Amino acid sequence: MTDRHVFSDDDLSLYIDGEAPQALVQAVEEALDSDQPLATRLDALKASQGQFADLYADVLKVAPPPLAIPVTKPAAVAGWQTGLVGLAAGIALAVGVIWTRTDNSPPGWKAAVASYQALYVTETLAGVDAAQPATDEKLADLSAVLGLDLTQLPPVDGLNYKRAQQLGFRGKPLGQITFLNVDGGPVALCIIPTTKADSPEITAETLEGLAAFSWIDNGYGVLLIGPQDDDNLRGAAERFRTALKDV
Repeated sequence: MTDRHVFSDDDLSLYIDGEAPQALVQAVEEALDSDQPLATRLDALKASQGQFADLYADVLKVAPPPLAIPVTKPAAVAGWQTGLVGLAAGIALAVGVIWTRTDNSPPGWKAAVASYQALYVTETLAGVDAAQPATDEKLADLSAVLGLDLTQLPPVDGLNYKRAQQLGFRGKPLGQITFLNVDGGPVALCIIPTTKADSPEITAETLEGLAAFSWIDNGYGVLLIGPQDDDNLRGAAERFRTALKDV
């Protein structure tokens, strides 16, 4: 269900308000992973609902109290109602403007990971004791959640393993394996299930001031992210991509 025309505005409003049935929630979240127009549309709906609520609250502030409505003078009542109709039309017009001008889409999973990784410093991981039994157990747990055997990942020169943990993004499990490089810089290998097509090459980009290398293989999106001055990250990304093909 990735076609943006599948979901009505009522469906998306229920999703935004937290009142959608579980099946609809799952369908929307699966579609968001690969349908950028749907994400943009959902973001616009959120913005328009917030603006509508603010405008409606202002209408209520200026409306006369119920007891002040003269029940014996229909003409006066009609005039008040006409005013409300005009205000409602103005609100509808404002909502329309918001819809047409809003083009900010929700951040994707890589942007979310980068924002989180940007908070890491050497001290975040320096005190972590990566004892072998605990390491194996945590990687096994994460492997079971993702459906991908991470215990078979090989060591990579220049990266000192620290810990693995399960995060989440839009209802999907997101595995994070963290390292410190030779200079003490925090590095993370993140993996999330995806329905997008495999990528032929590794994509290099800068996210939140960090060097990021990402790719998609066999139903998983992968991101290796760390300090920009680490010249070994691309090689590490190629090593991890080759290893993940074999697990």
